[in-house]
Amino acid sequence: MASKKIVVVFGASGAQGGSVVRALLQNPSFAVRAVTRDLDGKGAQELKKLKIDVVKGDIDDQESLKKVVAGAYGCFLVTNYWEHLDANRELQQGKNVVDACKAAGIKHLVFSGLENTEGSGVAGPVPHFDAKGKIEDYIQKAGISYTSTRLSMYSENFLSFFPPRKIAENKYAVSVPMGNKPLFVISVNDLGPCVAEILKDPSKYSGQRIGLAGDELTVDQVCATFSKHLKPKQFENTKASPDEFGKLGFPGAKELAYMFHFLQLKDNLSDIALTKKLNPKVLSFDAWVQANKDKLNQVMK
Repeated sequence: MASKKIVVVFGASGAQGGSVVRALLQNPSFAVRAVTRDLDGKGAQELKKLKIDVVKGDIDDQESLKKVVAGAYGCFLVTNYWEHLDANRELQQGKNVVDACKAAGIKHLVFSGLENTEGSGVAGPVPHFDAKGKIEDYIQKAGISYTSTRLSMYSENFLSFFPPRKIAENKYAVSVPMGNKPLFVISVNDLGPCVAEILKDPSKYSGQRIGLAGDELTVDQVCATFSKHLKPKQFENTKASPDEFGKLGFPGAKELAYMFHFLQLKDNLSDIALTKKLNPKVLSFDAWVQANKDKLNQVMK
């Protein structure tokens, strides 16, 4: 019996990495090596319950990455700008992992990337996009086989960053500044099967930057979907502009406003048909809301 192919998963205790870990465990061809900074932390302990290899590694420390990727077949990398709010640091973290993968002879790297918005006409910088776009370019120049999976907005963001806001009894406002432009969305849990499918036959997807989405709908359609499944609650679009959103004053508001400006400027950032090919079970937004009614009602209390 052939030995399993080892896939190194960075960010394994997070939403994206966790999704990838779960999907890889469903495929008997793969063995998971999950990377964590703290082997005694809660996230590491939860990973150990899955009976997988959990190793210590720090993407700020290139030297520590040599052992992490040694002998591996593939790698999934996600970087987290929001952890430190430093785009230069995120870029360097990405370079550290890419260099380690190249030196170790990794056969395929799947990177959770995004577009570089510089020069797109956006009114200001979107660091958490731009750094990932630069990492994509660095991977390409490094000459290793890679695929970039560019996730659209998480459906789960309506449980955290953009929960509907109560404005009256059974009336709620949804504030996502997209105007009349449609918004691509996907459940983060649907990422893992896409990554696993890519790693099964990476030659099909090598060099591609794939926008992943399970659905495309306007904010008015988002509100209608909420109203359909969360009765008697009714939902309305605030129709806030990116400029108005950027003046809300919370940390990151301006950057998110510039992000939505970018999303309004660009078309066809995601490929729903290809996403469904990679993961036939990807959820529509309607199906996601129906499956998460209890959680949505909880955050709106």
